[in-house]
Amino acid sequence: MSIKNILVAYNGLPGSGAALHGAVKMQQFYDAHLTGLFAHGGSSMSSQIKPWMPQKVKDAIMEVENQPTEEIVKSFNAICADVPAEKLHWIDSAGAVQDTVARYARLFDITALGMHERPETPTQSHIEIFPDRVTFDSGRPVMIFPAGYRGSVFNNKAVVAWDGGRAAARALADAMQILETEVSVEIVSVGRSPLAGSLPGINVQTILDRHDVNVTLTELPKGRTSIADTLVEHCDATGAGLLVMGAYEHSPLREGLIGGVTHDIALRARIPVLMSH
Repeated sequence: MSIKNILVAYNGLPGSGAALHGAVKMQQFYDAHLTGLFAHGGSSMSSQIKPWMPQKVKDAIMEVENQPTEEIVKSFNAICADVPAEKLHWIDSAGAVQDTVARYARLFDITALGMHERPETPTQSHIEIFPDRVTFDSGRPVMIFPAGYRGSVFNNKAVVAWDGGRAAARALADAMQILETEVSVEIVSVGRSPLAGSLPGINVQTILDRHDVNVTLTELPKGRTSIADTLVEHCDATGAGLLVMGAYEHSPLREGLIGGVTHDIALRARIPVLMSH
């Protein structure tokens, strides 16, 4: 099944801008439907409205609050100027941001998000998104873009982080349509061979060979550098344009307490990252 239904969580912050530019490229490549989602909880401004206030005061507060939303919609439409009108959609949804984005993401083939970034002002805290948690909560593939990125995830080199686990296998399957477009795909494992633990008669290289993917295998040394930094540095050194990896092979609680690859990659990667859980 090809990618025909793309969601992008757009809130006007730089990371979401990069995600939207990337989503537009995916829309054009697959001739897909592109839906922008502005998910926002109640802002501190609207919470100041009291029942006893005169209606003119309430209207003035809401006018100030709605102005950024209008600017976000205008910016979204400007970036999507080349997307056919019948393929472009917009959703404005109030409520808990993380839950809202995750619930919408469950209905789409792939969701594009910007890397986590803190809003410039406290009044924007109600639009903050944590992409690694959206990946975990949605159960769908998420493409995470660093702020300022304007490249393409197609016809490039991809790196697939592979440990043979459930999450890695899910990410590999979810990314296969994109991997089939790449000039080359490198399967990497840290501190072990990518073929370690393979079942008799089949392995990850064989699977990619059958998809006509130009695949290589690399074992990266496990040193004092964290696995996340090792992967980021390897992608930089080899000129990769996409990193594919499973998310939260361990529980989010454990990663939140002691640190983990998923959370660190979601903060540090300098190229798009396709994550699945």
